[in-house]
Amino acid sequence: MKLTVKLLFPVLLLIFINNAEAERLSLQQAIHAALEDNPALKSYSWILQGQREDLKTAKGHLYPKLKIEERYQRTDNPTYGFMSKLNQERFTQEDFLIESLNDPADISDFQTSFSIEQPLFVPGVYAGIHIAGKELEAKQAEYQRKREEVVLNVVKSFHSVLSSKKYLKVTQQGIEDAQEHQRLAALRYDAGVGLHSDVLRAGVAVKKAEAVFVTAESNLEVAGRALGLLLGRTETVDVEEDKPILPLIDLGAYLDAAVQREDLKALKLRYDNSRQSVNMERSALLPEAGIGGSYFLNDHNSPFSPEGESYLVGGFIRWNLIDASVHHKIKKAQARVREVEEALTGFEKEIHFRINEAYIRVREKDHNRALSEAMMKEAEEALRLVSVRYENSLAPIVDLLDTQLAVDGARARLLEAENQYLNAIADLYYQSGILLKTINQDGELRMSHHDDLKQ
Repeated sequence: MKLTVKLLFPVLLLIFINNAEAERLSLQQAIHAALEDNPALKSYSWILQGQREDLKTAKGHLYPKLKIEERYQRTDNPTYGFMSKLNQERFTQEDFLIESLNDPADISDFQTSFSIEQPLFVPGVYAGIHIAGKELEAKQAEYQRKREEVVLNVVKSFHSVLSSKKYLKVTQQGIEDAQEHQRLAALRYDAGVGLHSDVLRAGVAVKKAEAVFVTAESNLEVAGRALGLLLGRTETVDVEEDKPILPLIDLGAYLDAAVQREDLKALKLRYDNSRQSVNMERSALLPEAGIGGSYFLNDHNSPFSPEGESYLVGGFIRWNLIDASVHHKIKKAQARVREVEEALTGFEKEIHFRINEAYIRVREKDHNRALSEAMMKEAEEALRLVSVRYENSLAPIVDLLDTQLAVDGARARLLEAENQYLNAIADLYYQSGILLKTINQDGELRMSHHDDLKQ
């Protein structure tokens, strides 16, 4: 007995030290930390930023475009030479001589130009802006769905840590029970009414219970680190005795709420975009209009010098009258519309299935939980009776140890059943798209929201 206590002391001390160092969080704090620091959410936030820039890029096609350009050329070509001197405003009467026109001297020309173009009517750009805006909304909806997924994982991981802590206590209780059996076996042996083999069997049972305890401690450590990973941390995280109370309401309320699922919104927005893509392809057959102008500086010695100055302003209309590829691009866009339409229909059916499946699983896990609780009570009563029989030499120690194993297993199964039930409830809310709305960022239950669902 003393030896067992000595062996357990370092283990218990290690657990105490680990728990003292681990950050202890409530569910409220864990959810808030995950929504702030979860690596996947941080990564996706940059996808949103990229899409915002895509929208600004699409809008940028409506703004004026200003360009500056510097060109240099040297030539003895009669036409270019004549034009260069005119632009440089150095043209003289002698340049009209036949010799000068037919065989001009080499001439250099530095031309600096400032050009501006302003679109006035560009149907393709308007469609592109609409598509970029809707895609941003779709990605924002997906981001909200990812936040809800992170909350679900935090809730499940939180349950896992809680269950591991409770199981650690159960294994500790198993050690205490095994030690009591060992004590009884030793007393009976000392009194001459027991066998030495009973003492040995009881000692082995204590060792097995201690091994289960060490495994439970390791599982608790892993569960704490898994929760920490969701929170963007590398160290283990401890939790308080806290869990969301998510009531089970009518199935119809979950199905009605699912129409607002963020990922469903995202797919609907992309369906709208696929239809807009058809309009964008058709816009290639519409005219485009705009205005523009340029200001020129020409010099035969150096760039950016105003030896000669000139300007050019005007408007333009571009109309793509014949392009055989446009027809096929329109057909491809229309096929994309049908593709997304079918995907949307299938996704709505899948959501309906997932909610029904989750609802069925909740009822199943609830029955399993009740069964496990009854089995544990039955096992504990059986242990009490076998213990009395063993003390009165009416049962062998094998029966006592086997019954103890059954009790330990029943206690573990009850914890697992409770954990599965809580996770099933959380998954039902997640499938309905209301988990993040129900458990707010403070980790508290919004009962008023459930009242709205019931109505």
